[in-house]
Amino acid sequence: MFAKNIQTGGFCLDINPELLHIELSDFLDNDLLFNQPFSGVLPMQLGKSLYDFSNAFSIYNFKQDSIDIIQIFKENLLNFHREMNIIGDAVQGITKKVNTQKSLISKLFKAREYIHRYYTHKITLDVLAKVSGISKFHFARVFKNCFSKTPLEMQEQLRMEKAKTLIHKDHISLTSIADQLGYTDLALFSKRFKKYYKIPPSRYKIAR
Repeated sequence: MFAKNIQTGGFCLDINPELLHIELSDFLDNDLLFNQPFSGVLPMQLGKSLYDFSNAFSIYNFKQDSIDIIQIFKENLLNFHREMNIIGDAVQGITKKVNTQKSLISKLFKAREYIHRYYTHKITLDVLAKVSGISKFHFARVFKNCFSKTPLEMQEQLRMEKAKTLIHKDHISLTSIADQLGYTDLALFSKRFKKYYKIPPSRYKIAR
């Protein structure tokens, strides 16, 4: 259901795996995928594609684009399925109860979404623990087990990826980029950029 001038707060998917030509046994065996609310538009390509699709609904020519839309959705759904398998294996090492696993994953996704939304700001474990509803004592360990990186490493990755995008824009200075990404000064930004990409941002700006 779509209505003009009404903002969508969320939506529910009723997926027919046969329509998407997905291997039924593997797909349907993952109970973590079903009856599960997720907060994760920004971190997940599946969420981004659904968000873009819902916002661009009126411009689609379904006779022409429907096959492409389904194919893209299928690829993103399979990638999400693979990610959930990895995360599922991680949470099984923490708890064997499926309902508890689902609750834990939803909480972790809230924290990950928060990092993707506010990565240019200072983010502390105290804030992420509060956002997720997981105790600070357990949060960092559980987060890394599920996403293979610490919250700080995830934030740094997002900042570095954004830095490369901004450097491609000739009218933005490195000082401005450092400020936009939340670094206290250019020297710190340059140090982090060089550590991440093995080249200082000043040289990358010239080399690109």
